[in-house]
This record gives sequence, structure tokens and C-alpha cells, in this order.
Amino acid sequence: MASSSSSHIDLSGPTFVVLTGASQGIGRAISIELSKVLGPKSLMLLLARSKDELAKTADQCKQDNVTTVYESMDLSKASAKDMFDVISRALKGRKVTDFATAMIFHNVGSLGNLAVPTERMEDVDEMRQYYDLNVFNVIKLNTQFLKVFKEVEERIVIVNITSLCAIKAMSGMASYCTGKAAREMYFKVLAEEKKHIKVLNYSPGPVETSMIDYVLAETVNTNLRDVFLSFKMQGTLLKPEVTAKKCLTVLQQGKFGPGDHVDYFDSE
Repeated sequence: MASSSSSHIDLSGPTFVVLTGASQGIGRAISIELSKVLGPKSLMLLLARSKDELAKTADQCKQDNVTTVYESMDLSKASAKDMFDVISRALKGRKVTDFATAMIFHNVGSLGNLAVPTERMEDVDEMRQYYDLNVFNVIKLNTQFLKVFKEVEERIVIVNITSLCAIKAMSGMASYCTGKAAREMYFKVLAEEKKHIKVLNYSPGPVETSMIDYVLAETVNTNLRDVFLSFKMQGTLLKPEVTAKKCLTVLQQGKFGPGDHVDYFDSE
């Protein structure tokens, strides 16, 4: 059972998990690695826009101990009711008290428009759409999760997939940095107020995902292009499954304080 003290998180009992952005990359990798360690009668709910890709993730999560369900959902547009209902449907008549641990991984995220230099940002509608997906609706989904599991709040574990960019400015990534910073601070404040809930901000490091190619194709910032090219050329990018395993190790060891930012490269 999850504990608010600095102790390990035991995933060997029945565990309920919600994981966003589960159709590819880090989200898919975390889903697969989680399915290997969850205890009997565990249930995972995978969310993303692409139903076909979610089906592929779910297929790779097949385990005797775990039931995996998935729903296509555009988290940039979903209402609070949509979010509450999708979690409630996944429970399939089971009670929240049936689960020793209730976890949510906030992995959904985007980079924003990298073709506009920071000093030229002025399209408020575009910025609003970015923050809807990356900040506001993450908070909204988290609130629905807390409502569903209010009866067993002390069993809740929240993982925000963050970035070094949340705490260190990266040239050419104003939207991404500000979005990650705002999102991480929300979870830090929540952790400060709800110390009986485990809250982790996990930074996965530079990972080999489609994000790398997107940056190289879209950015107008030469410094950012050079940084990401060096990641590719030097072979320093992490495989998604490698950072996913580290995330689970951090969780299971439980050596983090309320809302701590833990990076892949931090010592265990």
C-alpha cells in the first residue's frame, strides 16, 4: 500500500493505474514495465488519442495478474465529466477499496510551436491550446482522479512526467519550459497540502522518441537544434524502457519527499 512516509511503494497488491499518453514513447514503456510488476487483480486504464496505438500498447501489457483497458480521449478537449466518467467506467463495478494502491501517471504532453522565436510569441489562442493540454487539463484530470478515490486518498500515488526544462531554461522551448514549470509547481503545491498522498515529479532524461525528430524538423533555434543533434550523433539518448524502469525503481524505493523532482540521472 502506498504510504506518505519515505518508504517503498508496494505494487504487489491490487493496484489501479491511469496512464495518459500511453499510445507511444515513454507512456507505452511505463505501461509495459508496470504490467510486469503489478499484483493480482490489478487494473490499468490507458488514455491517448490514437485507439489503434493504444490497442498495441494494451497487447504488450498482457499479464495474468493485470486487466488492461483503454479509451481514445483527446485530453486537450475533454470535459471534467468526460474524465470522471472514463475512470468510473474502467472500474467496472469494482469498489475503490478493492485496490491497495491507486496511481495516476500524467505523461501526456507536447512541445508547442517551435517555429516561432520566443520574442515573437503573440498568438494567444495557440498558447491557450498549448496550456489546455499540458497544464489546465492535466490539473482537471488529476482532480477527477482524486474525486473518484477520495474514500481511499491515503492510497493514492501521483506521478507527473516532467523534464529538466521545468527547472532549467532551454533556448527555443519557451512553451515547453513554462508549461512544464507550471505543471510541476501545481503538483508540488498539492504535495505540500496533501502530505499523505505520494507525489513524484519524474524527469526521464533525453529519450529516443518522436520528440527528437520533431524538434530537429521544426525548431528555428540553432542552439536547440545543435543540442538535439548532439544527442542523436553521440548516441546518448535513452531507450524508453530504460527510463521507465528507473521511474518504477524510484517509486518502489520511495526515497523522495512530497512533490520532489527526481531526474533519471540522480543517484538512487
